[in-house]
Amino acid sequence: MLIVRGAVKDYDWGVVDGLQPWSGQTTGGPQAELWFGVHPGGPSPLVDTGGRPTGELLADLFDIEAIPLLVKLLAAARPLSVQVHPPRQLAADGWREQQASGSAAVYSDPFEKTEMLVALEEFEAFAGWRSEVEAAAILEELGISEQILAAVRHRDRATAIRGLLDASSPDRIARLAEAAQAAGLPAEQVAAYATVADHYPVDQGALVTPLLAYLALQPGQAVYVPAGVPHSYIRGIGLEVMTSSDNVIRLGLTGKPVFVDHALLALDDQLAPQFMDTRHGDLIWPVSAPFVVRMLRSGGERIPSGAYRILLLIEGTARVSSEFGEITLTPGTAAVISAQDPDSHVEADGLVAIVQSTARQTEFVHERWDVARNEY
Repeated sequence: MLIVRGAVKDYDWGVVDGLQPWSGQTTGGPQAELWFGVHPGGPSPLVDTGGRPTGELLADLFDIEAIPLLVKLLAAARPLSVQVHPPRQLAADGWREQQASGSAAVYSDPFEKTEMLVALEEFEAFAGWRSEVEAAAILEELGISEQILAAVRHRDRATAIRGLLDASSPDRIARLAEAAQAAGLPAEQVAAYATVADHYPVDQGALVTPLLAYLALQPGQAVYVPAGVPHSYIRGIGLEVMTSSDNVIRLGLTGKPVFVDHALLALDDQLAPQFMDTRHGDLIWPVSAPFVVRMLRSGGERIPSGAYRILLLIEGTARVSSEFGEITLTPGTAAVISAQDPDSHVEADGLVAIVQSTARQTEFVHERWDVARNEY
């Protein structure tokens, strides 16, 4: 059992000092994400029982077989990119080809990224597909051609997306909220489109957002986003749990590279996001998810051995004990417990996120790690 802090990511869409309660840092700049895991993009630093850095990283001691999940705290002040995460085979094949050819860096690693967001405060997102009737109604108000509208109505996603990227203009982006209102959307959705237009007035990908369903989460509610599902988080503070990957393929709302062909290949129309109307204290276990989460609001719980576990304190205090001893967590610190460690017990006076990989995840990680050994 070890104690870690998160690795800070200062992406420009973050909230100014938005993660200070957990990062312990006041920078005067955006704080977007805190990463808790071993991914090379941001491995977690180890701290001692007093919260002081030890000079080591979690990745110095464990690899992705032992730490198969990446947990993040996220603070979004404005919309993140419209994106899709590649499924396992596409990620592995794309990474292999990229490494062999030296082509543009589309894939960050050879792994699938499947994720869930749990709202800590009110959180807004675009996730999955809006009904084709609503999407066409919004786009018709923008004067989009009948050819593109027909693709939208027939769920020809690739043709619709390519057409909308080509048809995008600052004038149409500026009228997104007006079009949403004219199409009869509720006020909160109209406001979301106004936010997109305000922050991305010349970004071609802004015109893709009418294709996406809107979702508003209250604290404790969650959305599970399998690889292959398009999404864009709009604003809010939340906890993200995902497989240990940073594979993001973008379609717009970003200053980073956009790879339309790769993103369209990654889309899976057979999958949809899963909304979970949960509250703090409920067990959150999406169908087919490689992890299970409980947001424990005060009280105690046994944490069984046999799988990777991470306990991240959100507020208050928590004590984690096992036959090896007891540690006390403060907000922004996490107890990392390997599958081989014994049963543990947590006693919380506040809110602690208990994240555990599942048996399915263990099998999946071994499969994908065998592939990855030949890639690195």
